[in-house]
Formats: sequence, structure tokens, C-alpha cells
Amino acid sequence: MIERILERTFLLFLSSGFAKTNTDQIAKHIGISKRTLYKYYDTKDKLIDSVFELMRSKVQAKFDKVLQDKAKDPIDRLKEILFFISDMGSKMSKTFAKDIEMVRPDLFITMREFRKQRILSLADLLREGQKAGQIRKDVTPELTIDILLAAVDGILNPTYLFQSPYSNTMAFDAIVTIFLEGVQEKY
Repeated sequence: MIERILERTFLLFLSSGFAKTNTDQIAKHIGISKRTLYKYYDTKDKLIDSVFELMRSKVQAKFDKVLQDKAKDPIDRLKEILFFISDMGSKMSKTFAKDIEMVRPDLFITMREFRKQRILSLADLLREGQKAGQIRKDVTPELTIDILLAAVDGILNPTYLFQSPYSNTMAFDAIVTIFLEGVQEKY
């Protein structure tokens, strides 16, 4: 039951934000009574914290699985992670992004640091790709990952997202395309 509550609440928050979403709406979206919701989460903040913890654990599990899958080429693993990041970002509404920054700045800081650590872990994958001849040798992995991180942070900035005429999907797809075209060895 807890996983169902968190999964469904996460999807609701992604699409509608959480600041103005009340517990009646959450319970209705999940398909349970408000009383059942309070049985598991007696405050909305505890529910929000648990939703974010679930999100972090899913992202960490995906990164671990992909990075450890040596059966795939480094460039394929890099693409899989970047497309995963892009897909997650594309599901996030502008309202959700703004809520994180304005209503729960503690979560905003935590999520930004978590994202930074996950993206920094890609430097080893770039080095592996260089050894395999898939990533350009003139690319400095750490600097390249810092550039990627700056681009993702710029796009995931709620102020940018809220004011931008571009959809999240369009912005993330552009980052992934430009990044991959820039680092791949040309044959």
C-alpha cells in the first residue's frame, strides 16, 4: 500500500505540483480514503519527504544498474542514463519545479546535490568510452561532466522552467543531443 501511495502521489505532484494539492485530491488520485492516507502519513510534509526519498532511490537504482552493466558499450550506457534523466525531467511540470524551490527549498538543495553526485559519476563512463574509442580523446571527462551539470542545472532551475517558452522535454532533449554529439568520436 505504501508504494502505491508514493507512486501515485509522485505522479500527481509531477503533473500538478504539491503546494496547492491538498490531501483530499491526493487520496482521490490514489483511490483511497483520506483516513487511509493519514494512517500512513499523518502530515503532508511527511508524504512529500517520502515521495522524494522514493524518487531518489529509483534514480540511484537506475544509475547503479546502468553503470554496472558491462555487457553494454560505454556510449550506450551513457545514452541510457541521459535519456533516463531527460525522461524524468520531461514529466516534471513547471508548477512542480517552482514548488520545490519556493515551498521546500530544503528539498531543492537536497535534490540538486543528489543530481550533481549522480551526474559526476558519469566521468568514469566517459573515460571508459575513451578507452573503447567511442568518446573523443581530447575531451576532459571531469570538465565535460561539469558542463553537462551546468546545462542540466540551468534547465532544471525552476525560474528558467517557469519563464521559458520551451517545454521541459524540448529543453532536455536539446541538452542530451548537444552533449552526445559533442563527446562522441566521429567515424
